[in-house]
Amino acid sequence: MRKLFFAAALLSTVIGVKAQNISRNCYRGYVDAGYAVGTGYYDFNHFEVNTAHGYQFNPHIFLGGGTGFHFMPAYETPDMTVPLDVRERKVDIPVFANFRWNILKKTVSPYIDVKGGTYINNNGGMYLNISAGCRISINEKQAFNISVGAESSELEFDSATSLYTRKPQKDSYDSITMKLGFEF
Repeated sequence: MRKLFFAAALLSTVIGVKAQNISRNCYRGYVDAGYAVGTGYYDFNHFEVNTAHGYQFNPHIFLGGGTGFHFMPAYETPDMTVPLDVRERKVDIPVFANFRWNILKKTVSPYIDVKGGTYINNNGGMYLNISAGCRISINEKQAFNISVGAESSELEFDSATSLYTRKPQKDSYDSITMKLGFEF
């Protein structure tokens, strides 16, 4: 973690410490990739790649929409010989609305990002990600982003109703996300 903060500080020094305005009243795009560590009963870890596109209303407010690909290696209830809840290995695709608030108009600025929507495949349900991060500006139109957040998802599983039968059921799981991104 120290290395990450040191790298961000070094990058901001190289870029310059003067304030840089974010382009306003224009198109803005974001791409981020990261890893989510599952918490709670379903400790599903997964990789994710998301992209959002929309409108930058002023240096602080962005509103848009996006999609992503979330890759999970396995869906099984932990520590059980015969899992109660099972799901085949699949890619989940969320579609979401995206709101972002850049707190400062500086080269290095904290931000809050909220993504909310639904999974469009695998009979998925709700998707919500709330994160806080640091925007490191390259110029008016480009920046690197690093964030940590909380994610909540609802997915369909085959749940055991008895020893020999299963039926589809939606269950929620939560995770902590860590992402690196680029805006343009």
